[in-house]
Amino acid sequence: RELYKDNERDNSQVKKVAVDLQKMAPLENVIQIQGDITKLETAEQIISHFRGEKADLVICVGAPDVTGLHDIDEFIQAQLVLAALNITTHVLKISPNSRFIATIFRGKDLTVLSSQLKCFF
Repeated sequence: RELYKDNERDNSQVKKVAVDLQKMAPLENVIQIQGDITKLETAEQIISHFRGEKADLVICVGAPDVTGLHDIDEFIQAQLVLAALNITTHVLKISPNSRFIATIFRGKDLTVLSSQLKCFF
């Protein structure tokens, strides 16, 4: 499969929404939301920016503030991925070419999260 080359697509027309608990440096053509992705009001705010349009790609780089306690860090990170998956079910096109990409901590409970994701993909 061939990806779009920069000159084949007007990237200013691509809808990009970024979410973080912390304030972000401004990025051109990016809607920025400072909020908690696990909260309903943040999810609703993200979804509202799509105005019924569907996305080809959703990327989740959910990185919690790590505590150093691996079990807790893995659990919190999995909750961020599941929150992103919940939003993804509202905004991602149903198409063989649509993608949900997420960073996942590799730990003893990875199979549980993988099984949950396999229900959708």
